[in-house]
Amino acid sequence: MTRHTSGDGAVIPVAVIGMSCRFPGAAGPAAFWNNLATGTESVGPVPADRLPAGAASGTDAARGGFVEGVDAFDAAFFGVSQREARCTDPQQRLLLELAWECFEDAARPASDLRDSGWGVFVGAAADDFRAHYLTGGDLDRFGHAGTARCMLANRISHHFGLRGPSEVVDTGQSSSLAALHRAMSSLRLGECEAALVGGVQLNLLQEVTDQIGLWGGLSPDGRCHTFDARANGYVRGEGGGCVLLKPLPTALRDGDHVYAVVRGRAVGNDGGRGGLAVPSEDAQYEAVTRALRVAEARPEDLAYVELHGTGTPVGDPVEARALGAAAGRARPAGNPLPVGSVKTNIGHLESAAGIAGFIKACLVLVHGALPASLNFETPNPAVDLAGLGLRVVEAYEERPFGATELVGVSSFGMGGTNVHVVLGPAPAAASDPDPDQEAATGTVWCLSGRSKEAVRDLADALLRELDQHSAGGPAAGVRAIAATLARRTHWEHRAAVVGADRAHFRDGLAKVAAGHGFAVPADWATVAGPGGAGAVRAAGEYVHAGRAPQPPTAAGVPAGYRPVPGLPTYPFQRERFPMPAPAAAGEAAPAASPAPAAGPTTRLAAGPGAGTYAPSWEAAGDAGDRLWATQVLLERELAAVLDGSVPDLDPEVPLTDLGVDSMTLLEFLDRLIKATGLDLPETVVFDHPTISEMAACVNEEMESRHG
Repeated sequence: MTRHTSGDGAVIPVAVIGMSCRFPGAAGPAAFWNNLATGTESVGPVPADRLPAGAASGTDAARGGFVEGVDAFDAAFFGVSQREARCTDPQQRLLLELAWECFEDAARPASDLRDSGWGVFVGAAADDFRAHYLTGGDLDRFGHAGTARCMLANRISHHFGLRGPSEVVDTGQSSSLAALHRAMSSLRLGECEAALVGGVQLNLLQEVTDQIGLWGGLSPDGRCHTFDARANGYVRGEGGGCVLLKPLPTALRDGDHVYAVVRGRAVGNDGGRGGLAVPSEDAQYEAVTRALRVAEARPEDLAYVELHGTGTPVGDPVEARALGAAAGRARPAGNPLPVGSVKTNIGHLESAAGIAGFIKACLVLVHGALPASLNFETPNPAVDLAGLGLRVVEAYEERPFGATELVGVSSFGMGGTNVHVVLGPAPAAASDPDPDQEAATGTVWCLSGRSKEAVRDLADALLRELDQHSAGGPAAGVRAIAATLARRTHWEHRAAVVGADRAHFRDGLAKVAAGHGFAVPADWATVAGPGGAGAVRAAGEYVHAGRAPQPPTAAGVPAGYRPVPGLPTYPFQRERFPMPAPAAAGEAAPAASPAPAAGPTTRLAAGPGAGTYAPSWEAAGDAGDRLWATQVLLERELAAVLDGSVPDLDPEVPLTDLGVDSMTLLEFLDRLIKATGLDLPETVVFDHPTISEMAACVNEEMESRHG
């Protein structure tokens, strides 16, 4: 079957159990597949808000694949202050959201991940935001971590509490598929129990596009014409994607949904066999043949290959000859190997190109179909497709895959790092234990969010999902969906829907989307009978106490249900954090504000105008009012340091547990000293770690001076 081995030589097939993506024209795998299946080209003019000052939109040279809202982020959801979010690379912010969506797609709540030995591997190569930030003239100490490339992986590991390897891989355009290769190696060696693999690329600097144009890499008409006679370069794209990998035996034991199984992979370099930026046919051949050998597969087992497929005059013939020699010519006469390139749909995502091709390959296996490779009319005369045993997929084809058939994915990086991955379909799974018609006693769908708006948005998204499948219904029943929702993270704002069939849940979701927190069918007592009371009771306990139904309760979620893939994930409540503005020409950039440099025993003296808080404190009615006023002061001054309210501020929780670092605490202390006129030692913020404790300390000092 497969073929990865652990350190002791045991065979370990690796399952893909979760996916998320944000690609041009697609905010998730379902939308991405729809665009692929319908032959949608998601390449177009540069959005007006992304053009350099004075540039004109609408020309072919200004085309690209763009994602919407690259400057938007739900900072509060991830406990990131406004100040920190402003100087954090949008690639870090995007990956945080994609990681959450991927874990949620796999029905793994965040609480289960903390302190786990899971790894994070990210392919990335662009530093556009860092260049903007460093030349913008408004530096901040948060910008160091906010623009460091290592934090693309490490911020995810930190937020979720993952203790496995945390690495960023840069091999140019093959970075994200190389990151997947690295994750597979880590799983094989036992370095991690499961691995999140991501790739990201955001094109935020026009100068980078101009630079690529100088060496002739860009298509003058702004399209990728893969293997076509018009191949004249590629069009840039951007976006990000994540997949979650776990050894197949463990995934099956844990009841995970499996999208596909990775069976082999290989990485290598051109090794100086051509120019620095000229690909080597021999090296690409070696990558494909080695990946097949690792998979213990024959070339004719390949049923489809997702090409690197940039559409460049030099790269296309090299890739075609290498693939033809490795697999195409080994196929029976009259049965050429189908190939295609997602770059014709969304552009070349460069460091995220490999993860885009990999996610497409997983979806090809899931749906049993081959989408068309766009922009193909006349074969490139330098590519003998028939002689190489290859054919470009020109129209959507139904193509169910047998258990031994494989799909290959290629990704090649500038400088010669070549990666090829081979994957196959998921093993046949047993049916869920109870079909919908056996759910007459009731099922509970649990919806939650960090705000009422998020709960309503989630209900609306689930309602659209049901409406989309109203004709035949999704393969999963209402109980399997209930099981998936119950396994997610549950927040302080909650709603519950009770029902026995899709019609019940469609009506109930509409009520929650309109603002209700509890939805039970009007005729529930008649439909469900006495047994239906248990579902209503379970729903009430969830809404009021946050206790999600757990198996094997009669009214909850029966054991044995696998997560339903592709359900709407958390509806982030994003706000915009615009790019740093460039410093004006000829204008000296302002110096960054120095951090407090006092030692641990130094007392920070109050500055001019200190003591502005004293009159307010003295005017407070009694001791309780003064303590409350002091706490309000502390919260206000901390918010000022962070340029906004503190996410999840609980006065009884240590500020360091809320993500407030020591340098922020010292800035906070400096503001308190100036506001109160007190001489407070630095140790006060460490000896009194919560807002409540610090307020009591400051209030006591105020009593001593002004009481």
